[in-house]
Amino acid sequence: MASSLRRLCVSLCVPLALALTGCGMNAQTLQPYTPAEGVNSTTGPVMVRNLLVVADASGKGVVSASVITYGDDTMTAVAGTPQKSDGTAGSPLVVASAGLPLTLTSNRLVVLTDAPVRLAVTSPDLKPGLLAEVTLTFAKAGPVTMLAPVLSSTEPEFQHITVG
Repeated sequence: MASSLRRLCVSLCVPLALALTGCGMNAQTLQPYTPAEGVNSTTGPVMVRNLLVVADASGKGVVSASVITYGDDTMTAVAGTPQKSDGTAGSPLVVASAGLPLTLTSNRLVVLTDAPVRLAVTSPDLKPGLLAEVTLTFAKAGPVTMLAPVLSSTEPEFQHITVG
Protein backbone atom coordinates (compact mmCIF):
# COMPACT_ATOMS: atom_id res chain seq x y z
CA MET A 1 0.00 0.00 0.00
CA ALA A 2 2.82 2.41 0.86
CA SER A 3 4.55 1.84 -2.50
CA SER A 4 1.29 2.52 -4.34
CA LEU A 5 0.88 5.75 -2.44
CA ARG A 6 4.47 6.77 -3.27
CA ARG A 7 3.93 6.04 -6.96
CA LEU A 8 0.76 8.12 -6.92
CA CYS A 9 2.54 11.05 -5.23
CA VAL A 10 5.44 10.90 -7.68
CA SER A 11 3.11 10.71 -10.68
CA LEU A 12 1.21 13.78 -9.40
CA CYS A 13 4.28 15.79 -8.35
CA VAL A 14 6.05 15.74 -11.72
CA PRO A 15 3.21 17.36 -13.74
CA LEU A 16 2.50 19.73 -10.86
CA ALA A 17 6.15 20.83 -10.73
CA LEU A 18 6.21 21.39 -14.50
CA ALA A 19 3.02 23.43 -14.37
CA LEU A 20 4.20 25.59 -11.48
CA THR A 21 7.60 26.35 -13.01
CA GLY A 22 6.28 27.29 -16.43
CA CYS A 23 3.14 29.30 -15.77
CA GLY A 24 2.34 32.52 -14.06
CA MET A 25 5.85 33.96 -14.05
CA ASN A 26 4.81 37.02 -16.10
CA ALA A 27 8.16 36.87 -17.85
CA GLN A 28 9.18 39.74 -20.13
CA THR A 29 8.83 37.48 -23.16
CA LEU A 30 5.11 37.25 -22.47
CA GLN A 31 4.67 41.03 -22.61
CA PRO A 32 4.87 43.21 -25.76
CA TYR A 33 7.86 45.52 -25.65
CA THR A 34 10.12 47.52 -27.93
CA PRO A 35 13.69 46.26 -27.67
CA ALA A 36 15.01 49.22 -29.68
CA GLU A 37 15.49 52.87 -28.79
CA GLY A 38 12.94 54.22 -31.29
CA VAL A 39 9.16 54.12 -31.28
CA ASN A 40 6.68 51.95 -33.19
CA SER A 41 3.33 52.68 -34.80
CA THR A 42 0.87 51.04 -37.16
CA THR A 43 -1.66 52.75 -39.38
CA GLY A 44 -3.76 50.53 -41.61
CA PRO A 45 -1.43 48.10 -43.35
CA VAL A 46 1.68 50.28 -42.78
CA MET A 47 3.97 49.51 -39.85
CA VAL A 48 6.70 51.94 -38.79
CA ARG A 49 9.30 50.42 -36.51
CA ASN A 50 12.12 51.97 -34.46
CA LEU A 51 11.50 55.57 -35.56
CA LEU A 52 14.11 57.94 -34.20
CA VAL A 53 16.17 60.93 -35.26
CA VAL A 54 19.96 60.69 -35.30
CA ALA A 55 21.39 64.19 -34.85
CA ASP A 56 24.52 66.11 -33.97
CA ALA A 57 24.79 69.06 -31.59
CA SER A 58 24.49 71.60 -34.44
CA GLY A 59 20.88 70.62 -35.22
CA LYS A 60 21.51 68.46 -38.30
CA GLY A 61 19.98 65.02 -38.35
CA VAL A 62 18.52 62.08 -40.23
CA VAL A 63 15.16 60.36 -39.71
CA SER A 64 15.72 56.64 -39.17
CA ALA A 65 13.08 53.91 -39.20
CA SER A 66 12.08 50.63 -40.79
CA VAL A 67 8.82 50.60 -42.72
CA ILE A 68 6.88 47.61 -43.96
CA THR A 69 3.41 47.41 -45.44
CA TYR A 70 0.95 44.63 -46.16
CA GLY A 71 -0.46 46.49 -49.14
CA ASP A 72 1.26 48.70 -51.70
CA ASP A 73 1.51 52.34 -50.60
CA THR A 74 3.68 55.42 -51.07
CA MET A 75 5.37 57.57 -48.44
CA THR A 76 4.84 61.09 -49.76
CA ALA A 77 6.15 63.45 -47.08
CA VAL A 78 8.02 63.85 -43.81
CA ALA A 79 7.54 66.72 -41.37
CA GLY A 80 8.19 67.39 -37.74
CA THR A 81 8.89 69.66 -34.82
CA PRO A 82 11.59 69.12 -32.22
CA GLN A 83 10.83 69.79 -28.60
CA LYS A 84 12.92 72.17 -26.54
CA SER A 85 14.28 71.12 -23.16
CA ASP A 86 11.31 72.80 -21.43
CA GLY A 87 8.85 70.67 -23.49
CA THR A 88 7.66 73.47 -25.76
CA ALA A 89 7.69 73.17 -29.54
CA GLY A 90 10.86 74.28 -31.28
CA SER A 91 11.43 75.49 -34.81
CA PRO A 92 9.91 73.09 -37.38
CA LEU A 93 12.19 70.58 -39.03
CA VAL A 94 13.42 71.55 -42.48
CA VAL A 95 13.35 68.30 -44.46
CA ALA A 96 15.70 67.71 -47.38
CA SER A 97 14.58 64.34 -48.62
CA ALA A 98 16.10 62.18 -51.29
CA GLY A 99 13.99 59.29 -52.46
CA LEU A 100 10.53 60.76 -51.84
CA PRO A 101 7.97 59.87 -52.88
CA LEU A 102 8.98 56.40 -51.73
CA THR A 103 7.10 53.47 -53.23
CA LEU A 104 6.40 50.76 -50.66
CA THR A 105 5.82 47.29 -52.03
CA SER A 106 3.78 44.85 -50.00
CA ASN A 107 5.84 42.66 -47.64
CA ARG A 108 9.14 44.43 -48.47
CA LEU A 109 11.06 46.06 -45.61
CA VAL A 110 12.42 49.55 -46.32
CA VAL A 111 15.08 51.04 -44.03
CA LEU A 112 14.99 54.83 -44.22
CA THR A 113 18.75 55.22 -43.75
CA ASP A 114 19.57 52.91 -46.68
CA ALA A 115 20.18 54.34 -50.17
CA PRO A 116 18.42 55.72 -52.16
CA VAL A 117 16.34 57.13 -49.29
CA ARG A 118 17.78 59.89 -47.12
CA LEU A 119 15.56 61.99 -44.90
CA ALA A 120 17.91 64.75 -43.72
CA VAL A 121 16.42 67.22 -41.24
CA THR A 122 17.67 70.41 -39.65
CA SER A 123 16.42 72.72 -36.92
CA PRO A 124 18.23 74.93 -34.42
CA ASP A 125 16.20 73.15 -31.71
CA LEU A 126 17.06 69.59 -32.79
CA LYS A 127 19.29 68.32 -29.99
CA PRO A 128 20.34 64.81 -28.93
CA GLY A 129 18.68 63.71 -25.72
CA LEU A 130 15.40 65.47 -26.47
CA LEU A 131 12.30 64.47 -28.46
CA ALA A 132 10.88 65.37 -31.85
CA GLU A 133 7.35 64.98 -33.14
CA VAL A 134 7.76 63.32 -36.55
CA THR A 135 4.98 62.82 -39.10
CA LEU A 136 5.33 60.38 -41.98
CA THR A 137 2.58 60.76 -44.57
CA PHE A 138 1.44 57.84 -46.72
CA ALA A 139 -0.79 58.12 -49.81
CA LYS A 140 -3.26 55.41 -48.73
CA ALA A 141 -2.68 54.92 -45.01
CA GLY A 142 -2.53 58.64 -44.24
CA PRO A 143 -0.28 60.40 -41.72
CA VAL A 144 1.50 58.72 -38.81
CA THR A 145 2.68 61.09 -36.07
CA MET A 146 4.99 59.88 -33.33
CA LEU A 147 7.04 61.45 -30.57
CA ALA A 148 10.49 60.08 -31.36
CA PRO A 149 13.75 60.27 -29.42
CA VAL A 150 16.64 62.29 -30.82
CA LEU A 151 19.85 60.31 -30.40
CA SER A 152 23.43 61.44 -30.78
CA SER A 153 25.28 60.69 -33.99
CA THR A 154 28.38 60.04 -31.87
CA GLU A 155 26.85 56.87 -30.39
CA PRO A 156 28.72 53.81 -31.74
CA GLU A 157 25.61 52.25 -33.34
CA PHE A 158 24.95 55.45 -35.36
CA GLN A 159 28.47 56.44 -36.39
CA HIS A 160 27.93 54.95 -39.87
CA ILE A 161 25.08 57.43 -40.50
CA THR A 162 26.16 60.78 -41.94
CA VAL A 163 23.99 63.57 -40.56
CA GLY A 164 25.61 66.58 -42.29
